[in-house]
Amino acid sequence: MNNARELHAMFPAAVQITEIAGAEPLNVELVAEIDRIRASVPNSLPEAWSCNLYTTIRSGLNLFDRPSFVKLRGHIMTEVGAFAASYGFDSQKFPPRITECWVNVYGQGDSQEAHIHQNNVISGIYYVAAPPGCGELLFHSPHSDSMLEPPLREVNNINLPVRAMKPAAGTMVLFRSWLRHSVKPTVGQENRISIAFNLTM
Repeated sequence: MNNARELHAMFPAAVQITEIAGAEPLNVELVAEIDRIRASVPNSLPEAWSCNLYTTIRSGLNLFDRPSFVKLRGHIMTEVGAFAASYGFDSQKFPPRITECWVNVYGQGDSQEAHIHQNNVISGIYYVAAPPGCGELLFHSPHSDSMLEPPLREVNNINLPVRAMKPAAGTMVLFRSWLRHSVKPTVGQENRISIAFNLTM
């Protein structure tokens, strides 16, 4: 006699990955604009961060004053709409709005420690350049720090404490802001360029 058994995945941490169609011309514009930004805007790397990279976070720079970033904003809002619909969020009464947007440039050896984006609902990353050897994006299980991890006989999608995603230029990644993530060190010589953003409702 066989027991009736079902395995349910509860409280999933959904991550939406989108390849933006025709992203190449936009990325060319963004690279040129980011080069101009780096030439005039000092690195605003917070002192509390233990990593090393060039970033405009908390610099007060409004990226959406620049035409190429306005184009990117259109893609962001389209993808956020789909992501919010998947979660069943009430976007009609409470439309998602961008709270901040910043540039991250990782050179050889640069990385970023595990972190969350507090006081936001949705966070995202758009990859402008992801050359060979650039650091992978890591998503960390929200339970891995609070619970004892048992010995594993095999690794699968249910027990993984960390999931890795290889960046690709023209790809946008969306996730809930409470999902901890980090960036592995870049080993290649070319810059890994990404644009991060947060939204609330």
